[in-house]
Amino acid sequence: MMKQIVFYSISKGVSLFILSVVLLMFGCSRKPVCDLDGFTDISVLAIKDTIELEDKEILNPHYIYYKDSFLIFTSLRGEREIQLLNLMTEKVTEYNVIGQGNNEMSDYHTVRTNSDNMYMFADNRSGKVYGICLDSLKENLDADYELLFKFPVEKGRLFFRFIDMPEYMMGIGMLENGRFGLFNKDTGGYEEQMKYPENEEIASLDDIQRGALFSRTLMSATEDGDRIVSSCFGLVDFYSVSDDGKLALVRANHYHFPLFKTGSGGQAIIFKKEDKVGITCLCSDKNYVYALYSDKTVGEFGEGAYNAPYLLIWDWNGNPIKACKFPAALYGFAVDGNTVYGLSREGTPIVYVFDLCEN
Repeated sequence: MMKQIVFYSISKGVSLFILSVVLLMFGCSRKPVCDLDGFTDISVLAIKDTIELEDKEILNPHYIYYKDSFLIFTSLRGEREIQLLNLMTEKVTEYNVIGQGNNEMSDYHTVRTNSDNMYMFADNRSGKVYGICLDSLKENLDADYELLFKFPVEKGRLFFRFIDMPEYMMGIGMLENGRFGLFNKDTGGYEEQMKYPENEEIASLDDIQRGALFSRTLMSATEDGDRIVSSCFGLVDFYSVSDDGKLALVRANHYHFPLFKTGSGGQAIIFKKEDKVGITCLCSDKNYVYALYSDKTVGEFGEGAYNAPYLLIWDWNGNPIKACKFPAALYGFAVDGNTVYGLSREGTPIVYVFDLCEN
């Protein structure tokens, strides 16, 4: 079987004692945020609710997404399943997509899309992009995922992530002729565009090395696909997309570049442990771009450096709007209007719910 369906109940609420402590400690305080230009002060968000994932046997989630009343969790270890929690019906659907069925794959990544009722994920090695119709899943718990299209993966191209736009599918990875690979879904045309952010150390790398260096790049796009944002480390770049698919840099917010060195004959990229982790998660809506930001270093915190304490918000022109701090550091997050769903992995995985309206 490619998937199994499990039913659980959502346990909501936080004990009054814990909520009182959180509100007393964090509810009204304001203090300087990190050292990022444009973010002059910070609002501390209060926990409004929790979702106990262990009760639903969502035991090892690494990433969280919101789409059409579903919270979607993906895992990097174990069976690396996709689990969809319907917030309206309190049911969990699980897809085991690694090494099973006709569409066997060794790894996958979520494809961010503004399609209202579709969750997409891709086998980045093959370039195959799959979709789960959420409307169908609401009506039929046996609804399966389907292959939507195949991104052109050829010799010299290794893709890490994709985003879906109305006319184009965009990929990043180790490419020979640019930072982004842009695939026209109607014509089948493909083009690689734009350069990577650059300082003196990065300027000495070739394109394949730069692709490896920026392998953690995250992307998101506006609903109509006329703007995209790309982030990695402390670098956040905003681009416009013309009707004919040409990218142009709108604004570059370069807060801090990565600290790294090359090894193994100059091919391997080795990150220095004293480097700040920077942006760990990214999402957007029609008005704003949201990012989790960690000012921690792996040298000091180990894997805990990826538990990010800050939420940064820009408009689509790249202007800083607001910064917030979470009372519990988050590994991932998703935004639905003014509601933030924050995934914490500092202990047993749990989702905290925050309200941006109150800050």
